[in-house]
Amino acid sequence: MSSNLHSKLPLVPVPPVDIPEHTRALLAAIVESSDDAIISKNLNGIITSWNEGAARIFGYTPEEMVGQSILRLIPEELRYQEDEILSKLRAGERIDHFETVRVRKNGERIEISVTISPVKDSTGRIVGASKIARDISIRKQMERLLIQSEKLAATGRMAATIAHEINNPLESLMNLVFLARTSCASDEAAHAYLLIAEKELDRVSHLARQTLGYYRGSGVPVEVHPKEIMEDVLTIYHAKLLGSCISVESQFDDLRPITLDKGELVQIFSNVIANSIDAMPQGGLLHVEITSIVRGGQEGVLAVIRDQGMGIPQEHMAKVFEPFFTTKGDLGTGIGLWVAKRLVEKRGGQLSITSSTEPGNSGTSLSIYLPFAAPHDDDTEKELSPDTLAGLKALRL
Repeated sequence: MSSNLHSKLPLVPVPPVDIPEHTRALLAAIVESSDDAIISKNLNGIITSWNEGAARIFGYTPEEMVGQSILRLIPEELRYQEDEILSKLRAGERIDHFETVRVRKNGERIEISVTISPVKDSTGRIVGASKIARDISIRKQMERLLIQSEKLAATGRMAATIAHEINNPLESLMNLVFLARTSCASDEAAHAYLLIAEKELDRVSHLARQTLGYYRGSGVPVEVHPKEIMEDVLTIYHAKLLGSCISVESQFDDLRPITLDKGELVQIFSNVIANSIDAMPQGGLLHVEITSIVRGGQEGVLAVIRDQGMGIPQEHMAKVFEPFFTTKGDLGTGIGLWVAKRLVEKRGGQLSITSSTEPGNSGTSLSIYLPFAAPHDDDTEKELSPDTLAGLKALRL
């Protein structure tokens, strides 16, 4: 059991005290008005009392729970805890501020902190336990968000150091690629590849300068055709697609340009395409579609990237846009989709995902909607500290 479930010294038997009726009534009122769940149970784990706080936290009425096993609240994989708790109670031990997970009536899991004390009869014999449970789900969520923020801040500081070291070699590489491109103008294919390489090196160099300087500025918004950006990204990943035996099926119907930061759109498409390739290690079909649509009365462009990969289990779907969450093990950073979503929403768009793990019909589809009209305010990056922002920008690659 968790180290939080620790033991105290056995309680010393206390002689029974005759409590006046008005005091009993006052104590009962305090129990009923408490925001915390106050529950009593016998040594077999059967609930004997259930206050209004327990009803609010767990969703069950007293009539539904009194006489029922406490196991009704405990997830299957954690039920071993109850045996250990009852064992300690029988030995007269108290359990303080034990943090664990319980299940509400609607099936929702909540994080709680519980303190459990033995209850004795008039002879000093332990006959049950009283339990005070507090819902700490919001506090735990804030703790996790703080940890994630600290991770990004640490990444930013590290990225600044790395950016300083790579800036000079990057400039040399850009000069060499430029010289190679200008010297092979007669070879159209080589010239086109070198031009793409030069653009990508320029993007990396820009990110390095941003990270090193800790500033917020992004590229100047320009008119771009999402079709052309997607084609460039697919060209960059061409060798990897071939090596993974992945064929690409594309349908581009967008004829209208959109004004935005070109580098950010490259990042969005790159993150999604890279995820699709990683999801199909045995090969398959990658379908890419870009079209103009009207959503919520607003004209925009919709890009749909659909793969035939292994799919994402439903229990993970709620977490796919969380920073540092990954289903790839050591292969993923858990940052790609989070970055893509923030960049899309900063531009006033929406990013959504559907996935299936059904054999023979598995795969993931990701939709990116960007309105033609750009938002006036950019509140996304205002919330980030300089260190955190640097970490974000460094991981946009």
